[in-house]
Amino acid sequence: SGLGAKPSQIQSGQSLYYCEKLIEAGMVYIFGGGHVAQALVPALSAVDFRCTVLEDREDFCRKELFPQAEAAILIDNTRVSDFITIREDDYIVVMTRGHKDDTLIQAQALKTPAHYIGVIGSARKTAGVFAVLRSQGFTDRDLSRITTPIGLDIGSETPAEIAVSITAQLIQVRAARNHS
Repeated sequence: SGLGAKPSQIQSGQSLYYCEKLIEAGMVYIFGGGHVAQALVPALSAVDFRCTVLEDREDFCRKELFPQAEAAILIDNTRVSDFITIREDDYIVVMTRGHKDDTLIQAQALKTPAHYIGVIGSARKTAGVFAVLRSQGFTDRDLSRITTPIGLDIGSETPAEIAVSITAQLIQVRAARNHS
């Protein structure tokens, strides 16, 4: 059965089968629609991750940029919960255009039960964002939920290589969760 589908019965010869999806895979919410996101969606889709791209710029939120994504949603970065509901089996990937937007998204992400929060960026950028988040009352324990820099350290540089490193990390996280 498809995602969100009701249970169904299938007749095969003399047998009647009852089919119901028991587990629905979490969504990967990708904040930012730039070059890395455009390479990430097909990489994640190829290994059975469901993706939704969220972007506040119309030019980077066109569905044709993300044909494999379930949706590309134009949002206001200050009000993420007005557009989506993040559940405990969901993944959040933050790759917006700058510190200000990253900070806004991370502050909201930390208030969700998301299984994984990953952020693209340098150690210097992370330190600056974490300082702001601490000033907003987030603790070191809260900040430990954030994986940054996102992706496995494979020496990636191009958007496609970065997408591969992020995809590999999400496969690793998913496998660990499925075996726990």
